[in-house]
Amino acid sequence: MTTRRAFISKSLGVAILGGTMPSFLATAAGAQALPALGSTIDPGNVLLVIQMGGGNDGLNTVVPYTDDAYHRVRPTIGIAENTILKINDRIGLNPALTGLDALYKDGRVAIVQGVGYPNPNRSHFEATQIWETASPDRPTATGWLGRYLDRTVAQTPVDVSDTARLFPAVSLGDTVPAALVSQHVDVPAIGALGTYGLNAGRDTASKQTAGVLYDGARPGQSPYLGMIERTARNAMHGGDVLKAKIASYVPAAEYPKDNFAQQLRLAAQIVGSRVGTRIIFVSIGSFDTHAGQRTQQDRLLGYLGNGLRAFYTDLAAHALAESVLAMTFSEFGRRVAQNASNGTDHGTAMPLFVVGGKVKGGVYGEHPSLTDLDRGDLRHATDFRSVYATVLQKWLGRDSTGVLAGSFDTVAFV
Repeated sequence: MTTRRAFISKSLGVAILGGTMPSFLATAAGAQALPALGSTIDPGNVLLVIQMGGGNDGLNTVVPYTDDAYHRVRPTIGIAENTILKINDRIGLNPALTGLDALYKDGRVAIVQGVGYPNPNRSHFEATQIWETASPDRPTATGWLGRYLDRTVAQTPVDVSDTARLFPAVSLGDTVPAALVSQHVDVPAIGALGTYGLNAGRDTASKQTAGVLYDGARPGQSPYLGMIERTARNAMHGGDVLKAKIASYVPAAEYPKDNFAQQLRLAAQIVGSRVGTRIIFVSIGSFDTHAGQRTQQDRLLGYLGNGLRAFYTDLAAHALAESVLAMTFSEFGRRVAQNASNGTDHGTAMPLFVVGGKVKGGVYGEHPSLTDLDRGDLRHATDFRSVYATVLQKWLGRDSTGVLAGSFDTVAFV
């Protein structure tokens, strides 16, 4: 016969969704709460973070179509001027970004050029960790958004009825990204709403047993057992709560069928259900285009632009477009010159997109020089932590210094 304690011990490896060991088994955070920065920031603002995984080529995303150097070093993969979605007399968008171009013309897209950091890393894993932890100089165990959550979400026990604390942030995928790893806030990973919940086994008997164990649990000898049981209970019933909350939300736009657009469809449902979620993390990729770049990148950029257009069309119909700020990032850009396989290799600086009903649309910063290079790579002009500081202070309404371990200038896109 399986005891309750043995059942819980065996279940911990698979039962509690979120992609990481429950945070209360780690060292508790001792950070102070982040001070609010005034009452002008809407407490209902939501941040949508879009990871363009694999290292997106910025030069074929925001194209310097009048620069002779661009066409000279990219004779095969360069984009012809007559196909560019022109922004001004120097740069334009990849022709696959028709959806994003429409949002830009509506004044809802900011393009931040030349984003990077000093001494850039070109390893996928390490560069992703740097962007997600906002710590280029030294490793850290928590993500930049996780540290924000640690300092803004109360640490007292949470009940399933308190959705704002049960779902302060969500990752729409199978794992929780490093950006959302925190000390004491458990962020759920939701691959699909229909399957979200506690993994207590496939058969009915296992699920019923789990319900009896967790719903009737009492703390035992271990000081952590009560927290384990409470977290498991929240995971068990949280899926039902979330499904019930968003059941009445009817999308007002036709979303494309690709996986990225379907992530955005679910994101819109979560925003529209008003469960109190402040951060939603989605991803699209891979943009690791070492060979045959045009086909792969153009397809993915099409997904990005068309998905965002459907998302904001949907939100606007529900009077929610001004409540959501979307921000893209990728671990690095690509090298300036194409390689022998009609692709590009790992590089450095890149443009980021910021989208939303309250965004001050336009181009921020100068396009990096294609001739004044750092060993064949673009030189960055804007530190990515300045973008993060802007989002934290001007959108989420909290001081950024405690999250970013320093003070960084903000950008005027909000």
